[in-house]
Amino acid sequence: MIKIFMSIGLLFSINLFASEDHANHDHSHHDHSHHSHSHQGTAEDTQKKIQAYIKGCDEGDIKSCNNLAVLYDLGEVVEQDKDKAIKLYTKACSGGNRYSCSTLGELYFKGDGVKQDKSKGIDFYTKACESEHYNSCNTLAIIYIKGDGVKQDVSRAKSLFFKACNGGNEGACQNYERVKKVGVK
Repeated sequence: MIKIFMSIGLLFSINLFASEDHANHDHSHHDHSHHSHSHQGTAEDTQKKIQAYIKGCDEGDIKSCNNLAVLYDLGEVVEQDKDKAIKLYTKACSGGNRYSCSTLGELYFKGDGVKQDKSKGIDFYTKACESEHYNSCNTLAIIYIKGDGVKQDVSRAKSLFFKACNGGNEGACQNYERVKKVGVK
């Protein structure tokens, strides 16, 4: 048994993960048409879109809350405000937006803009994974295989890799095969 864990530890400590792991912040889950460098829009169009996101979020449109959170998080077309971004991500996650849940997982896990709280990060990644955000399932599996902030649980990691793989995450498929080769049940 110790040999299995050592083999897995060695296999994954070299960072062989094919992943969109919690080290890579992915904002592909929002509408990029608000960016001021868009060839189709002007600064006025961008401001109108931002106002529409604010209005939409205030009216309960969770996607608008997520998009607005990304804007405040990145600070590209509005002044960066991590506190506001966290509040908006939290509202969107509570409303079922899996992208916001995943982002909150990353922010809390890494301590980016918030006090680091790996347990809270794992909870958000779990919520995102349960909502079929397969990158979050893969990231969560990596966390479990490394025992980073949680007790190492290789069989849980294996099932999360499997779920993410079935959801179309190619990196998770590769990770699942690696774990399977080591013989974890």
